[in-house]
Amino acid sequence: MKFEDWKPIYEMIINDFGYSKEKDLDAAKVLGKLRGSDDLKVLEKINGSIVEVLGPYAEEPNEDILMIAGASVSRLKDKSIKNSFLVTDLDGDTALQVEKNIEGVTTLIHAHGDNIDLIKGWSMKFKGHVISTCQCRPPKDVYNFGGFTDGDRCVFIADHFNAKKVILNGWDFKKPALKERDGSIKKKKLQWAQKLIQIVDCPVKFK
Repeated sequence: MKFEDWKPIYEMIINDFGYSKEKDLDAAKVLGKLRGSDDLKVLEKINGSIVEVLGPYAEEPNEDILMIAGASVSRLKDKSIKNSFLVTDLDGDTALQVEKNIEGVTTLIHAHGDNIDLIKGWSMKFKGHVISTCQCRPPKDVYNFGGFTDGDRCVFIADHFNAKKVILNGWDFKKPALKERDGSIKKKKLQWAQKLIQIVDCPVKFK
């Protein structure tokens, strides 16, 4: 998705949550400066493929191309997933995410106004292939493929790179895996995620 197409949706989201566009941009600039992006060629294998997006309740995956949403990587702690993609805003078990990245998992690190400290503390520890993303207008060395939460960003990335189909494995938009003290915020984020995956062009199916 081009940023000009994403921009009105982004503005609705930040207005709904009271987020700061300026802080989002600050975070994106920090990530671009500290870590930046390696080449995008690794994402070309998505073209024409079935992409399986793993969520917090994921069962054993079946597809060759996996996209793992952030903290869900803990479900694959003891598995070899080096040809997969990890989409994260650096919450959850970040040390495990770094480990998987060094083992060969391409990691798309996401910047937003609330994770600047995490970016400063963790982004340079990812020594494998990294692509930096944001939800605002992207600065140098950062990309915006659309999407808001780790899960729906996986779908938007797959759609942007012309996936044949997306399969959602382990997602329940009414039952969040709570990490935040205020569960209502997480539920609201998942409501947005559920809306957003309906606007992509590629078919999206639940496993």
